[in-house]
Amino acid sequence: MISLIVAAVLLLIHALVCLVLWTLMKLGLLPVHGHMLPVIVLVPLWGPLLVVLLSVRSAVFGEGLKESALESLRFNDDLHRSMPVPSGEGDAGVIPLEEALIVNDPADRRRLMLSMLTEEPDAYLAQLQAAKLNDDVEVAHYAATAVAQISKESDLKLQQLEHAFKTDPSSHNLDAYCDFLGAYLDSGLAEGRVAQIQRQQYARLLARRCEREDGPALRIRYATALADAGEIDKAEDVASQLVIDAPDEQGVWMLCLRLAVIRRDGQAVQRVIDAIDKQHVYLNAENRERLAFWRDGEEAR
Repeated sequence: MISLIVAAVLLLIHALVCLVLWTLMKLGLLPVHGHMLPVIVLVPLWGPLLVVLLSVRSAVFGEGLKESALESLRFNDDLHRSMPVPSGEGDAGVIPLEEALIVNDPADRRRLMLSMLTEEPDAYLAQLQAAKLNDDVEVAHYAATAVAQISKESDLKLQQLEHAFKTDPSSHNLDAYCDFLGAYLDSGLAEGRVAQIQRQQYARLLARRCEREDGPALRIRYATALADAGEIDKAEDVASQLVIDAPDEQGVWMLCLRLAVIRRDGQAVQRVIDAIDKQHVYLNAENRERLAFWRDGEEAR
């Protein structure tokens, strides 16, 4: 009986303490956050005491801690601002990757080769293919092994895309198969008879896409693929229609110039150059440089 009375008294005291603390919170005299209320209410005596101690500590030391943190941030900011920015003069010793594979000493070449293999070999495919012919036997071996692995993975993915397209010749599968095959041919991994077969397949896929889409960019790709596959007459037919449909498109005229060069027809090359000048076709820097090369060649003849 006595224990029950004691418990009731303690709970009453606890309730009064909670009421006082809540009143102080409402008046703003006690900086207690709302998430501390469960601790105050559910932990008799010790809960309110703990919350009061934390509030007092925060009130006494909080500003000092805040100033300390701000001072640390200011110091770090000043430190970063005072760090010198490289002017680029140190880049004088940097040389292109292709040159490093040719002229650097064997240790540097091998270290560079291992770096390429451990990072992303696919991104250095052109350099790896060139390195296969390197005089350093070890470098050539590393490069040939890496190219063979990339080729194997590309062949596997190409087979998967081809199978998916034959199983379901949807637009999505057609685009995925066609785009990957185009990138595969541009990489130079396909050689000989296999490359010729793949170029013909690429042209057929683009022909199917042209039946669905009717944009000059896609038709230029199609004509270029026909030319790469050796079907020059068909490529010229597509190019002639493109000249009518998109006479201001620089890619169309670069295609015509390429076909004239493939034909080794100097007069056709000159006609394309004259047409570009007459129609004031806009050319980007790369195409201007290409056109200047053939213009200088024709003038020199």
